Amino acid sequence: MGMSLEYRKRQVLSILSENLKHPQPEVVDSGRIAEALHLGLAETRQIVKILREAGAVESDLDGQYSLITREGLLWLQEKTVRVRA
Repeated sequence: MGMSLEYRKRQVLSILSENLKHPQPEVVDSGRIAEALHLGLAETRQIVKILREAGAVESDLDGQYSLITREGLLWLQEKTVRVRA
């Protein structure tokens, strides 16, 4: 059984938010995200594109390199609170 799109989006945003804990956050390669989540690269890039269109991440056009946005952080906080509630 596959993971839902909402769950996968939350997982991608979680990885991108972890990146912000570094002193000098850099863009995150989709290959690294795919490997961490055990997803295919094409699927990971598609999720990044969906998140970019929603304003949750900034990425290059092909979805290879990404950073989370303030909107993405707020969305992730909201989803995490709802899951825990």
